[in-house]
Amino acid sequence: MSMLAEQVDGVIGVDTHRDTLAAAAVSSLGAVLAHAEAATDAHGYLQLLNFARQRVPGRRCWALEGVGSYGAGLAAFLDASSEKVVEVCRPKRPAQRGGRKSDALDAIRAAREVLASEHLIQPRRRGEREALRVLLATRQGAVSATTAAINH
Repeated sequence: MSMLAEQVDGVIGVDTHRDTLAAAAVSSLGAVLAHAEAATDAHGYLQLLNFARQRVPGRRCWALEGVGSYGAGLAAFLDASSEKVVEVCRPKRPAQRGGRKSDALDAIRAAREVLASEHLIQPRRRGEREALRVLLATRQGAVSATTAAINH
């Protein structure tokens, strides 16, 4: 049993997409408790939080895929709601036959992966780090434009 499994009663795994979020509540032993799906908006975030409170009313952790992209809004919402959030890397796998995949299974995999992990990935804060990234990208663009002008 991992350290996290000893600290929580369950994990809510979330497979994130542009328009939908698929969630699965998993016990600290890895048993699937329930599934849910919600939209990627404030109402959907609240829906998932209520789902989590019902299915894992005690100590819980959220395992989110895509915290830097499609899961960013949910991660910020959960952080503001004082929920524990960890990031899960998206699996590298070839497309399945017929292009079918199961978002619910991906959510379960995310939860179980966090339960089995020795090292949890804390989501990056978007504030100062994001501002610095934008500043460096803008500077690089200005340097490239200046170099192109001088060469021309």
